[in-house]
Amino acid sequence: MIERRRRPRVRVDSVGHIITKKGNPIACRVVDRSPDGARLFVDSVFGIPNEFRLVIQKTSESFTTNVVWRSPQELGVAFVETHGVMALTPGNADREPIDLAQYRGPEGFAPEPQGGSLISGATCDI
Repeated sequence: MIERRRRPRVRVDSVGHIITKKGNPIACRVVDRSPDGARLFVDSVFGIPNEFRLVIQKTSESFTTNVVWRSPQELGVAFVETHGVMALTPGNADREPIDLAQYRGPEGFAPEPQGGSLISGATCDI
């Protein structure tokens, strides 16, 4: 397999949320990422659009993304626009999590919370 990425990805294993224009966040796990994109694990890619906002809960980073590839439970995304992006260092773990009920995306909506969370590899219903 030929590596096409410009920069290597770093394993991060973080909880994230996919924010669509419809407003309900979809829980995901950010498996790995680079400054240019990330690999996301979800229960199902069905219904996830090709463009969405990705919010990484622990660091409050926010990315506008385009889906580059998809499999039944994974998405490869490229970052188009970033907000509040931090360097990929171990010291970032001390930041407070983002409150998704208060999150206002670029469209100005506050998504309704969705039940469940992805903790220690467990998944929730989406």
